[in-house]
Amino acid sequence: MEAIKKAMASNQITDRPNQGFTMIELIVVIMIIGILAAIAVPRFMDLQGQAQRSVRDGLTSNLRSAAALAYAQAAVNNTIGALTANAVYQALQVPGGITLTGNNFSATINGTPYTWVYTFPASVGDPSP
Repeated sequence: MEAIKKAMASNQITDRPNQGFTMIELIVVIMIIGILAAIAVPRFMDLQGQAQRSVRDGLTSNLRSAAALAYAQAAVNNTIGALTANAVYQALQVPGGITLTGNNFSATINGTPYTWVYTFPASVGDPSP
């Protein structure tokens, strides 16, 4: 009993020298990091491709909206017969890298060229790479 009182008084039982982490603690941390990496890596594998598709879809929507706007303006002015791809291009408030050649709109997204075909009176087709 006397030895326990002395040990408690000097904190010999509760004091642990600073020895760092145990091998088990390190292995558990490495396993947790490995599991997180296995879950996260597949989710971010195709981020660049997803971004490129999103930009392409956004440009397609902009062109179709501009075509609808140009058609509505031509209908109000009673000039639908004169509606051209140039009128659609002018209806784009911000072209965003889109160029017009004849009846084709084109843009380059991350090195990949895309072309949208304008069809009278107000239709813009799906992009073709």
